[in-house]
Amino acid sequence: MENRPPVDRSLLPPILIGVAALLGILFVVLLSRLNATRPAGEPEPTATIFKFTFLGTEPGISTPLTEEPAESLPTDFLTPEVPESTSEVPPFLITPRSPSAPTATTIVTPPNLTQQPATRTPTSASEPPLNPGTYDDTDARLSYSDGWINQTNVSTAFQGTLHVSAALSEPGNSVTFRFIGEQVRLFYQSGASLGVMLITVDGSKQYQLNQAGSSNEWVSEKYASGTHIVTLAHFRGGSINLDYIIVPDIVVTATPSVTPSPTRAP
Repeated sequence: MENRPPVDRSLLPPILIGVAALLGILFVVLLSRLNATRPAGEPEPTATIFKFTFLGTEPGISTPLTEEPAESLPTDFLTPEVPESTSEVPPFLITPRSPSAPTATTIVTPPNLTQQPATRTPTSASEPPLNPGTYDDTDARLSYSDGWINQTNVSTAFQGTLHVSAALSEPGNSVTFRFIGEQVRLFYQSGASLGVMLITVDGSKQYQLNQAGSSNEWVSEKYASGTHIVTLAHFRGGSINLDYIIVPDIVVTATPSVTPSPTRAP
């Protein structure tokens, strides 16, 4: 009778293969568990201050807001380097454009003639009146409307100044003043291309002064002694101008006294 081993040796290879496969399966499962339970790496701190809120699944459960301090950043990170330019660029400036004054018909054009808009004064009869005397066109008691141009450094004008109305407007450019006396004299610069000035005295008496003639003076008629209102307006045609004004003295004519003749005794 033959002696047989207690274990069949032909079964050992399949058993070993099964054991090895089982060990491999266990190793893979264990490795996946280790990877799943490994804690995530801590995030690197940033320079940005942020807030977060964790809201629970149940009402009323929340964590308070927290604020993380910001770490100081290096200077080269906060301020980026800007390459230096080879040429300096001037700053962009906006220069307001000044409105140009209306072109006036030149009355006198010496080399040093300058022009500037006349100062606006409300036209009113309440300005102090002109007493007998001589007054330049720039006198403060003359009330100019808009549209007049004040020319300076005019060599042929009185005190070098001249007020010019260059263009007709609606209503026309005007100047108003009052004077005390019986008469008024107006002086201006004449020229062939000039226009007509309308002179109104006391609101009722009107005269037309054509400045295209050869004269440089206009003399009013004599009025009753007292205060009178005069308005000079650009009526028609080319430019008109005003140089100065003279209010003559009031001439008082003395009444001759009559000496009674002696009575001859009878």
